[in-house]
Amino acid sequence: MPDGYTRLRQGEKRPILGQISAGIGTVTVLTTPTPTSALFDSLGVGVPGFSGLTVAGFDPGALTNPRLWTNLDTTGLAAGFYTLVFTVTTNASDGTTRRFTPTVEIELLAVGK
Repeated sequence: MPDGYTRLRQGEKRPILGQISAGIGTVTVLTTPTPTSALFDSLGVGVPGFSGLTVAGFDPGALTNPRLWTNLDTTGLAAGFYTLVFTVTTNASDGTTRRFTPTVEIELLAVGK
């Protein structure tokens, strides 16, 4: 089940936000390893050119629900459903290192729809 949902039109360029839920305490996003994102089609197949993308930014500091984002350019993508998966490593307030993979379901509409 995705953590978020957004609807775009073909050719649109927009930041897509993912969000981490620390549960208890706070987490701080680490820059090593670099937070990344990857786009998958409705069959779960990676979309060429959209794998291992460095995220455009993230909320810094110790937070309960930090956000991170990728600037997605949908030019050339077919209409349909996609899943954007972020991969991020954090330091938690309890001293552990945790890896999160928030996902966003994207409905890409054809131009004129």
